[in-house]
Amino acid sequence: MKKGDSGEEVKINSGKKFDRVQERCASGSAPVLLEIICERVHCVMYDYAINTVDMVAKPYGDDIEIQTVVRRGGVKNAMRFMALCKKAGKLLSVPTILINGEVYFTTVPLPEELTHAIETVLKKQGNKK
Repeated sequence: MKKGDSGEEVKINSGKKFDRVQERCASGSAPVLLEIICERVHCVMYDYAINTVDMVAKPYGDDIEIQTVVRRGGVKNAMRFMALCKKAGKLLSVPTILINGEVYFTTVPLPEELTHAIETVLKKQGNKK
């Protein structure tokens, strides 16, 4: 049985329960900020992107924060989206993954590609793990 979009979990026919992917809000305290631009939370491309980001970011602990920028979200999301587009000089596609405000990927990257990008940013900052 499946709950509506506002539900917290989805029950698949196998009887297993899975948590729904949630919007992310960063505090701004980590040296690396990964932002994911999506159309709305739970769109297919967002799910692929956030799962890849979660998988890669986990070993870095507090060195990485994740922020979603939902194009069809509220005013705060729309303002952030427009600011990122202005900085990039173009309308950013879904999904775009930014690291510290810079566009790194305009599609879902392979985990190895995202890891390399994070390592490069941490090394530039002197925070190499």
